[in-house]
Amino acid sequence: MTVLMLIIALPHTSAHAATGYAHVHSDGHSVTRSATGAAATLSAHAGEVVAVVPHSRMSWLRVQLPPGSHGPRLANVLHGLLEDRLLDDPQQLHLVLPPHSQSLARTGGNTCVAVCDKAWLREVLAPLQAAGLTVQRLVPELQPTDTPTLHIMGEPEQALSVLTQSEGVSLLPSNAASWRAFHTLNDALNNPDLHIYAEPAMVERVQTTLQRQPLLQSAAQRWVAASQSAWDLAQGEWAQGRSQRLQRGLQSAWQSLAHAPAWRAVRVGIAALVLLQIAGLNALAWREKSALDQQQLTLQRILKTSFPAVSLVIDAPLQMQREVDALQQKSGHVSRTDLEPLLAALAGVLPANTVPTQLHFANASLRVQGLTLDDKTIQSAQAALKAQQLSLRQDGNNTWVLQAEAHP
Repeated sequence: MTVLMLIIALPHTSAHAATGYAHVHSDGHSVTRSATGAAATLSAHAGEVVAVVPHSRMSWLRVQLPPGSHGPRLANVLHGLLEDRLLDDPQQLHLVLPPHSQSLARTGGNTCVAVCDKAWLREVLAPLQAAGLTVQRLVPELQPTDTPTLHIMGEPEQALSVLTQSEGVSLLPSNAASWRAFHTLNDALNNPDLHIYAEPAMVERVQTTLQRQPLLQSAAQRWVAASQSAWDLAQGEWAQGRSQRLQRGLQSAWQSLAHAPAWRAVRVGIAALVLLQIAGLNALAWREKSALDQQQLTLQRILKTSFPAVSLVIDAPLQMQREVDALQQKSGHVSRTDLEPLLAALAGVLPANTVPTQLHFANASLRVQGLTLDDKTIQSAQAALKAQQLSLRQDGNNTWVLQAEAHP
């Protein structure tokens, strides 16, 4: 399968980047190959490059945007709203609003803000940039979801549980028995629409602890799912130009069309349509070839019937014209390949006072010397003579040959 996307999981610390980046080759919907390797070993020609920001490096805060805060002032408004809720200076943090936040800021409303450290992001992206990789999109590993979703990751000895819901993303206590003590968690766990994803090593524990059957999802599959996020953290100093964003949009659309299960019926329909067109074109070509062959056979039959002396047919129209001209000469009639018709035709297209110095007629061809004609006159004369089924061509300096053309 063609690799259309390279998904790189950014490490929690920059020191881990030296040991290698976990990465996935994908068509955008499934895992093609997963591995861990240094930045220099990653292919710069693997399609779209997407970096996944780990959930451990992301914070999600809800803010109430005031009406009319859209436009250039939105960043300052956001800094003012979060200044008292952040431990670091907002200038040191990468703050990203959800897609279409400008329209929400125009009318005002409650929304989530993604927050991560700028210095850490620069450090973990630096080796990739040094290796010639251009990260086209930055996406969160986990993000707020309308439907409560529980992600259980890691090994039984070092398990992590993360709950995503509309309010944000929450890291849960390691002791699952204490989850019921939290009102928000208890509501989420009792929600019949709760989705539970577990990595392979944690499936059995989830079944035992929560009495629920989780959906199996490896870390690589989680990163592929994250690559489809509508959140794009590649903003500010990591933003790219309009052409790159357009290219990403086209790549994403092509990936969906080529590989998404929802578009399978469309792909089958397009393939069937292409095959039908190919079959139709082949049938049409065969029909046209058969008609042309039949026409050639008819011409050959007419030639042999009209002129039995012709034993070998090579060019039926030309041979028929020659036989007709020969009959006209024998009967004393003037044919269009005789000297007089050719001279009359030539005189009709030459400019006034244009007189050749020499004329030579042989084998139904008139050779004329001493004619100096400009390009415009030549084109006009050739067009007029062609209408009379005659051809005029140059044969040397100031020498022209006029003869009849053969037509079927």
